[in-house]
Amino acid sequence: MTIIAVANGIVLFSIAYLLWKREDAFLKKVYWPALGFKLLCGIGLGLLYRYYYTVGDTYGYYNDGVRLAKLAHSDFSLYVEFLWGGSKKYAIWHELGFQRPRAMFMSKIASVLCLLTSGNYWIMSLYLSFISFVASWYLVKQIIRINASLLLPAVAGFLFLPSAVFWSSGLIKESVAMAALYSLITIFLKLWLRERTTIYHGFLVLLTLWILWNLKYYYLAVLLPILVTALVMKYLVLPRLKYRQWYILLPVWGIVFTLPLWMASKVHPNFYPERFMNVIVENYRQFTLVSSPGDFIVYPSLRPEAESILSYAPKALFSGLFRPFVWEAHTGFQFLVAMENLMLIVLLITSLARLKELFDSGQRLLFFSATVYSILLCIFLALSTPNYGTLSRYKTGFVSFVFVLVACNNPLLNRLKRFVQS
Repeated sequence: MTIIAVANGIVLFSIAYLLWKREDAFLKKVYWPALGFKLLCGIGLGLLYRYYYTVGDTYGYYNDGVRLAKLAHSDFSLYVEFLWGGSKKYAIWHELGFQRPRAMFMSKIASVLCLLTSGNYWIMSLYLSFISFVASWYLVKQIIRINASLLLPAVAGFLFLPSAVFWSSGLIKESVAMAALYSLITIFLKLWLRERTTIYHGFLVLLTLWILWNLKYYYLAVLLPILVTALVMKYLVLPRLKYRQWYILLPVWGIVFTLPLWMASKVHPNFYPERFMNVIVENYRQFTLVSSPGDFIVYPSLRPEAESILSYAPKALFSGLFRPFVWEAHTGFQFLVAMENLMLIVLLITSLARLKELFDSGQRLLFFSATVYSILLCIFLALSTPNYGTLSRYKTGFVSFVFVLVACNNPLLNRLKRFVQS
């Protein structure tokens, strides 16, 4: 066991070192602290669920992964067959704790890591944290290519923002899902900047779509229509538009957006128009039943009707971004989340002074797309997942993008930077 742990540690360090060696001077300084923080968060997540929550998905995935790994040792062909088409007809199905499709998909990933690490939970956690880190690292590098002023916001938002880093580390679905989501956006930005892409990038797109579909299909349902709309606007619509004022681009963007959004609504039963609102209300009611009073967002008269959902959308957006407030925190962990939310409020308020600057920038379409993505995903999650603890975990899908948007050329941060330099 010790030999396997050391061997895996050497593999991880060697890959990490090779990536670090290729970076420029500034990113080299950031690399090891960011990687160390990420790995520690993965370990911390395991400790949190072991000693504080006592019940959690992470050890459920691990236990199911161990069971599947044992099947691989006894009958590898049957194991491979189950990975690709597992169903109730297999005896191993009835031994698993998680039988829902998305949870079982994560258990299958855990089983592969069990085979690589001889079932060591902590090394498995390090592997997934490292994969998530690499995806976020390359996304940061791609964002910097868009605009040099995004350097510090991107580094802080994707590599050091506590909630985003913590909840995308370790043996949980978010670490794999965010690695896929960040990789997909990285390739999108390469297309945006007209950079060279290869067959490898095409394969990576298919892989990330497959992973997101199986783990967090609702992230994909929001993200993909926006990415398609942005590319259509940039390469097909804008070259043909004579006037490009924001009040002209905004309705045109909305018109283009309707087609990919309509297509996304057809890819999963939960997003069928007749089913979508019922799903939101059903999920909301289930969370309220298992949440303690004061630990969730309250929508007193939420109904599965468009008028009702739209009326609560502003509250969902505000609460999803900024709650719990400091005075709503009941535990130390909630207090840390509340302090991060307070920071976002301050940054948002101070960023309003340069709102016109964003609309006038050369990348306004990109900023607008990121804003729409964050708003839509935030509203959906805050309505259907009102529990503060669960929502702080699910917010990993958009909170880093929000941070970059409010921190980019923020007057308060610029003054703080000049003060530190002086």
